[in-house]
Amino acid sequence: MYREQELIRKIMELFPTPDGVRLGIGDDCAVLDRERFDLVTTDSLVEGVHFRRDWSEPEDIGWKILARCISDIAAMGGKPGVFFLNLVLGPGDDRAFVDGLLAGMKAASVELGGASDGVGQGVRVSTAGGDVSATRGPTVIAMMLLGSSPASGPVLRSGALPGDKIVLLGPTGLSGAAVDLLSGRFAAAGVAGEAERYPALVGAHRRPRPRALAGALLGERAIPSAMIDVSDGLARDLMHILARSAVGARVELEKLPKHEELARLEAETGADVLQYMLAGGDDYELLMTVAPENMVELLTLAGAQGWTVYEIGEVLDEVQGLQFVDGQGVVRDLQSAGYQHFEAS
Repeated sequence: MYREQELIRKIMELFPTPDGVRLGIGDDCAVLDRERFDLVTTDSLVEGVHFRRDWSEPEDIGWKILARCISDIAAMGGKPGVFFLNLVLGPGDDRAFVDGLLAGMKAASVELGGASDGVGQGVRVSTAGGDVSATRGPTVIAMMLLGSSPASGPVLRSGALPGDKIVLLGPTGLSGAAVDLLSGRFAAAGVAGEAERYPALVGAHRRPRPRALAGALLGERAIPSAMIDVSDGLARDLMHILARSAVGARVELEKLPKHEELARLEAETGADVLQYMLAGGDDYELLMTVAPENMVELLTLAGAQGWTVYEIGEVLDEVQGLQFVDGQGVVRDLQSAGYQHFEAS
């Protein structure tokens, strides 16, 4: 077990003072450059609720807390900058566990945050302080991340207009399927070595890769009218945009991207993978609405960056609500069919 000051020194050695911070760890408060950071997000991981040690290594857990925060900044079209870390450690959290957490955060800060300016040089995301404490209860890892908006301002959830296209940058449902794989749900279906046979699904759960660069570039060019990261499930997160923008939407189910491992899981087990794709969380793909006149610029940017753009629907008037349409053009009532996670919170 680390002593408090010893752990603080280790964090100071591992994470240099980031750009935009005049004074970092070592005083009662950090001192930030004036007018540098205008985006703030927080997140926490609680053992037994958000992570299990038999499913993830300490490095995965450390990676995930920073990845989740970076995804929030990306969803606003911004660039991540400096985080503040609170570690509430239990009696069983030895040096190896803590070292793993910090190593995972360091890797995420370089691999995810370091590419946010498009060049990937140096560590662009680092820490300027936080707190360490002990508990007799579950381990808690909490983080606040500050970021910078693009010059045109942050991309909000409230800008969608009827006629806008609904665009997704990648497949969803991977992490949700991984939870069921890791819990052994499909063992009765005869799927042996479940986790090992689905590395992309399990990897999406353990080490999500938020669209840090994509979010920054989209925000810089003011392409989306509204944007959100898929953390609560595609349908629910789309409903967040619809509620804030006071609009409706039509989603064409056949246009939803289905990852090849989800397709294989469906074929081998009969699993309802559409449930994962629409209601599964922890994917951290970017979901956006785009005005028709901005679609050419989006496709040009996507081609230059190697992204695949999935146009999955269109924004409607508010009175039309959220509609899911199948390949025959029939509006499906998915809520009554058991997709209970669609209710807006």
